[in-house]
Amino acid sequence: MNAPNAENLLQVWEARHNAHPIRRALALLEVAAPDVGIEAWSAMPIGQRDARLLDLYETLFGSRLESVTHCPRCAETLETSFATGDIRLPLDETKLSKTFKFRKQGCSIEYRLPSSEDLLQVIATNDDPEDAQLQLLRRCVIEAKRAGKRQSPEQLPADVVDRLADEMARNDPAADVQIQLNCPVCGHVWNVAFDIVWHFWSALEDWAQRTLADVHLLARAYGWNEHVILGLSPTRRQHYIEMVRA
Repeated sequence: MNAPNAENLLQVWEARHNAHPIRRALALLEVAAPDVGIEAWSAMPIGQRDARLLDLYETLFGSRLESVTHCPRCAETLETSFATGDIRLPLDETKLSKTFKFRKQGCSIEYRLPSSEDLLQVIATNDDPEDAQLQLLRRCVIEAKRAGKRQSPEQLPADVVDRLADEMARNDPAADVQIQLNCPVCGHVWNVAFDIVWHFWSALEDWAQRTLADVHLLARAYGWNEHVILGLSPTRRQHYIEMVRA
């Protein structure tokens, strides 16, 4: 995976500005590794996709991450700083690409892990969380049997469906990274989900605004076009900016 240049990053930011977060994530990965192909990125398990996105974030913006949240007990605002290494989980590539077997209450189920394409299809067709879970299972369950007879996901006992969802999450832990927080005011300890897709796009938004401001400044000072300015290395661009402001 290669770091996209400034021009390509701005193109993704502009083209996907109003897109669904999942499509933003896929666009970023595609521009960083076009040889993989959008179909492969879309079919990749969520944890594997997010791990690649975390690697790309580190390449472009460094290893530090910032988070602002509120304590659910006392509403205190907490600003947290941590490193990408603190939340990176090891990935077994062979495990993520295979199918899994699950047995519970006489049910035997073969399934695969959910992908971005699965989530996009479910989001596009349903807003009800319970129906969405069932639709996701329909897409990911390859075969389900109970007492030797084929079953559709909706025919499975509710407890089996819940345990299957838990099992799928355990087999793709990087899809649900949790950060433990401790409120310094009231001492409350809780976990919050870390969303690399949201963090990445937020960092890209800040970077794009700064970059466009730099282009505007240098274009006015030297008459260069955007392509020329973005072709400068960040170091050279910053030197020119400092001379303009001197």
